[in-house]
Amino acid sequence: MPREADVGALIEQLGHPSYAMRVRARESLERMGLQAFDDLHEAQYHPDSEIAMTARYLVGSLMVSWSTDTDPPAVREALDEYGAQTDAERQNRMDRLAELPGRQGLAALARLVRFETSLRLSREAALAIMRGPMSEDVAVRRGEASTIREVLGQNARQAADWLRVYADDLEKGEYSAAAWSRLIAQQRLAVDEGNDSAATRPAVLELVRVCATRAARAGQIDQALAVASEHLDLIPPRSDELIDACSWAIDNKLHPLVLKLRARHPAPFARHPILLYGAAEATLAGDMGNTNSPTEAATKAADELAIAAAAIDPLPMHGTEAAEAMSPKAIEEIAQRHRETGRSLQSRGLFRWAEREYRHIIDSLPSDAILAANARAELAVMFGELNRHQEVVDALEPIIDRTDKDQAYARRLQSQALNVARLKSTMMYHKGLAATSKRADQDAATARETLLAALELEPDNVDILIAMYRADGDEEWQKLVRRRIQSVALMFENQIEAIKLQSQARIRFPDLGARLAQGYNQYAWLICNTEGDKKKALQYSLKSLELTPDNPAQLDTCGRCYFALGDYENAVRVQRRAVKIEPHSPPLLRQLEEFEAALAAKNREPDSAGSQPAESKQ
Repeated sequence: MPREADVGALIEQLGHPSYAMRVRARESLERMGLQAFDDLHEAQYHPDSEIAMTARYLVGSLMVSWSTDTDPPAVREALDEYGAQTDAERQNRMDRLAELPGRQGLAALARLVRFETSLRLSREAALAIMRGPMSEDVAVRRGEASTIREVLGQNARQAADWLRVYADDLEKGEYSAAAWSRLIAQQRLAVDEGNDSAATRPAVLELVRVCATRAARAGQIDQALAVASEHLDLIPPRSDELIDACSWAIDNKLHPLVLKLRARHPAPFARHPILLYGAAEATLAGDMGNTNSPTEAATKAADELAIAAAAIDPLPMHGTEAAEAMSPKAIEEIAQRHRETGRSLQSRGLFRWAEREYRHIIDSLPSDAILAANARAELAVMFGELNRHQEVVDALEPIIDRTDKDQAYARRLQSQALNVARLKSTMMYHKGLAATSKRADQDAATARETLLAALELEPDNVDILIAMYRADGDEEWQKLVRRRIQSVALMFENQIEAIKLQSQARIRFPDLGARLAQGYNQYAWLICNTEGDKKKALQYSLKSLELTPDNPAQLDTCGRCYFALGDYENAVRVQRRAVKIEPHSPPLLRQLEEFEAALAAKNREPDSAGSQPAESKQ
C-alpha cells in the first residue's frame, strides 16, 4: 500500500522538467490504479497545467475493476464492463444495483460514489443509496454504515460527504435534520459564491429533495417543508422543471410547496393545465389536516382551479367556424394534450377532473374521430375501476353501435390498436355486472346471458369467468362455469409450459420473462377467485413476482391468493405493498379494505380463522 506522500511526490513529478521522470511518474501512478485515484482526482485542478492535464488523462483512463470477488453475482453482473458504457447505461446499472434486494448493491454504489469519473454520476450513486429505506434492525444499519465508511475512505468528493452524514443516520436510526441542514447550507454557499466547480444548483436541489423526502418519511413534515421551502429559488421558472417539482411535492404529500411555487411563478401556472391542476390538488389535500376529507371551502376553491385548468387551450366544437379555421393536425394535437392530462389526473385519483377532460374530447370532436373513441375507451376503463358499470356501457355503446353499422369505421379502429371485439366484450361484461347488482330473477338471467356473450367474444378473459362463477344460477349453469374454468386454467398451464420450453431452448423473445409471469398471474387470479388448487395458485403467483418484482397487479393477485387460503396477515401485507406502488387504484384499495376487515374480524374472534373468505363461492 503506497504512502500518501509517495503518491503526492509522483504527482508532482508529472510536471518535472525531465521527460523521462514525467513518464516514470505516470507509469507508476497507472500501476497504482485506484490507490492513487483520490489524489489524482484532486490533481486535475493543480495550478501546474502539465500536472493537471496528465492527472485528467490518468483519471479518465484508469482501468478500474468495478466489482470485487466478494460482490454477489447480481452485483458483478450489473457492473460487468461498466467502464465501457455510456453515461445513460451507467445510470441504468446504478438503478439496477439500487433495486437489488437486501441492499446487495450498497458497497458497489459506494464504490461508484468514490471512483466514478463523472461527478454527476458520483452524486447519482449516492442519491440511489440515500433513497433506499432504512432497516429496522440496528445491527444491519450499523453494518451498512461501516460498509459505506470503509469503501469511501478519506475521499473528499461532494457525494462522499453526503454519504458520511447518511452513515451517521444509519447508526442512529433516524433522520438528523440539523446535520443535513448544515450540509445543505455549506453546499448552497459554495453554489452562490461560485468557488467550487463540483457544487451546482441541480446537485444541491436534488440533495434538498432527498433530504425533504427522508424527513417526510420519518414523520418530520414541518422539517421537510422548511428545508424544501428555503431552497425553492433553485427551481428554474420553466414549465418542465416546475411540473417535476410539483409532482415530487405531491407524491411526498408536501402540498404547501405547490402553492408556494404558484405564488412565485404565477405565469407558468396560468399557461399549463397540469400545473394548475397540481395547485388544485394541493388546495384539496392541503386543507384536510387530520381528517380524510377537505372542507367545503377547500373543495370549492380546488374545483374553481380545476375548471380554470380545463379551460386552458380548449378544443373548438365540431362544426363551428373556429373548428373549420383550424387544421386537423392542430385539433388532434390539442385533443392529445387533453387526453394526456386526463390520464395524469386519473393516475392521481382525481377522477372527477379526469372525466371532465375525457368528456371535453368526446363532446368536441366528430363522433367518428379516433381520438374520441380513445377517450371513450379510457373513460370506460376508469368507470370500470370505480365499479360504475352502467357508465362503462354508456361510454362504449356509441362505439359498438357505430362499428356494427359501419365496417370502414371498425377497420379504422382496428388500425389504431382499438380491438373492437374486446371493446364489445368489455361493454357486455359490465352490462352483466350491472344486471347482477339488481338482484331480481329476471336481471340474474340477463346477467348470465350477457356474461356468457362477453366470454364468447374474449374466451380467455379471467374477470368474466370470475363474474360468471359469482353469478346466481342453477346446477346446469354452475357445471358450465366449472368446465370453462377448468378449460381456461389448463390453457394457462399449457402456455406456461410452452414458454418454459422456449426458454430452455434459448429461443430469443424479448418479453419471455414477462409472458411467463403473466401466465402464472392469470392462472393464480382465476383459481384464487373461483375454485381449484389454491396452494398451487399461490405458488404460481409468487413465481410471477420473482420474474417481475413489485408489479402492483401481480401483488394484488398474490394478496388474493393468501386471502383465499385464509392467511389474512400476509394478504394485508402484500396488498399494502401493491397500494404503496399505486396508491390511487380503486380495485387495489377496495381489496385492501376487504382484507383488513377480514383480519380485524379474525383478531376479534380467533375461532373464525377457518371461515371462508368473503368473496369465495361456497
